[in-house]
Amino acid sequence: MRTCCGSQTILKNSSQLPRLSVIRASSSSVPSGPQRNHAKSIRRVTPAAVSAPDGLVVQQVAAESRADVKVEENCAMLERVAVLSDAERPSTAVSTGRVTLESPEELASTSEHRVLVGSAMLLLAGIGAQGLAGIHNSLEGACVCAAVAAAYVLADFGTGVYHWSVDNYGSGATPIVGDQIAAFQGHHQRPWTITQRQFANNLHKVFKPFIPFAAAWLAASSTLHFAPVANCFMSTFLFLVCMSQQFHAWGHMKKSELPKPVLALQEAGLLISRRAHGAHHKAPFEGNYCIVSGLWNEALDQQGSDQGFFRKLERFVAARTGVEPRCWYEPKYEIEEMQE
Repeated sequence: MRTCCGSQTILKNSSQLPRLSVIRASSSSVPSGPQRNHAKSIRRVTPAAVSAPDGLVVQQVAAESRADVKVEENCAMLERVAVLSDAERPSTAVSTGRVTLESPEELASTSEHRVLVGSAMLLLAGIGAQGLAGIHNSLEGACVCAAVAAAYVLADFGTGVYHWSVDNYGSGATPIVGDQIAAFQGHHQRPWTITQRQFANNLHKVFKPFIPFAAAWLAASSTLHFAPVANCFMSTFLFLVCMSQQFHAWGHMKKSELPKPVLALQEAGLLISRRAHGAHHKAPFEGNYCIVSGLWNEALDQQGSDQGFFRKLERFVAARTGVEPRCWYEPKYEIEEMQE
């Protein structure tokens, strides 16, 4: 058991300390700034410390009052994440044998989530309905079918580019998409929680930014009478891009957990499967970004070659802006699943 006393962190009964089962420090990257302090707080309880004699002081903290608060925060964080024994794991364990670090309230859909997702879907449905209403002959119908097919193919490409961008650039403070960036980074650390989120909870952050655009498009189409091809393409493309987050969630589920129609679409290669998407979840998360069908992944990644689409794009961005993508470096920490 570990206790925090004033300016010292003390190990007691070190032979009884639970094993570290959540956080593994990467040996190939060195944190800096606030992250370096965070890394130090994680490293206070290590296998070496566990083998230390009872009552040994393993970390001396500065004697200021602020340091005491910092120590208490570190202790609380370690108790919650880093040193959970079988007996100390949270009571929110689910039947899959995984332990979630989010509370049930964080995973449930709220009224606001449902309104956001429902509003966006209604707007997109309105755009699609205008497109279908504008079909007057078989040629126009064939063109609309081709537009829908093109939207499906390009939506997979679009999700790949967007997924790559939020995985590698920006932060939770980035305007408009900051919440999504933070969510994707958290997903890399706790990939299983996406399967525990309710439908609107999982999708509202993706649908929300598209609501103003969809409303503006619908209003303009009602006035200017856009071609059926344009309306059907846009409604299908935006719907698939937004729904890709749910396709993504299904791509993390076991076959036994999936609705039969979804499983059939995955097996037909029309939706991203668990096996196909699993290739993305290998640090440093540098490929397999497309999450509608995964159709584009092989062509874009070029088997991890430096000549792949995203590697070239990253070098271009770095040369023009000096900003390097996160996937050029191993993550500082990898939070792994805890099995019961």
